[in-house]
Amino acid sequence: MGEMHHLDVGCADASFIITGTATFLVDCDSIDRYQNLLPANKRLRGVFMTHQHRDHYSGLQYLRSNGYSIDCLIYSPYERRYNDSSVTAEEWREFNSHRDYFAGRGTSLHAPYRQDSFNKPFWDTNGAQFWVLGPSRDIATSDTRELHDACLVVKADLNQRHCLFTGDASDTNLERVATMSHICDDILHASHHGSLNGAHLGFIRACNAGYTVISTRAGVHQNVPHPTALQRYRDNTKHRVYRTDQSGTVSWTF
Repeated sequence: MGEMHHLDVGCADASFIITGTATFLVDCDSIDRYQNLLPANKRLRGVFMTHQHRDHYSGLQYLRSNGYSIDCLIYSPYERRYNDSSVTAEEWREFNSHRDYFAGRGTSLHAPYRQDSFNKPFWDTNGAQFWVLGPSRDIATSDTRELHDACLVVKADLNQRHCLFTGDASDTNLERVATMSHICDDILHASHHGSLNGAHLGFIRACNAGYTVISTRAGVHQNVPHPTALQRYRDNTKHRVYRTDQSGTVSWTF
């Protein structure tokens, strides 16, 4: 028996996956508020950082300050350019500082693009299978790229439960993911806190989601969550759309 928790962290992102033998994070904002979910042995099997924006990686400082170890850190393969407005230089330096700190203490680092083959998962470990569906290399390295074009899109297979994590993936990123089959078929962790960029209609339809979880809080950013995006999720989700600002933390067993 395992647990998955999409945390109520406002207009930010953090999720726990806890199997019988390991704990994983997918993004980690404000995890200091959820210390009860962190492992007593202070060892995290894997941490997926969908991209290098502070509202997704900020919890690395808490882990660093409180003596946690990370076996594997998997993060966006984005390469920031000079005067890149899609991620500030301060955020870029801060994330890299955390990355290098954990690497110096034995953490294995991985910055993958979309898998070349789907004959087997990107990572099969401790009762969980993880598949990297995005970003595609050509999109993530294009001359016009922005950080959200290189956001990790990761599917977690957890026994009979499946969840697609999209971070803040852009429409361009998700449109490519939508060309695949069986990309979700269960739980969609919606992109970009319910903003319109990240609510690509073709992608949402291709997900065939039974449930959609939107990690958001109204009033933080203009038009987030966006009414058109919300309607797209409602129209194309079989059972229920959750908003963490209304439902709180959304939890599942597997």
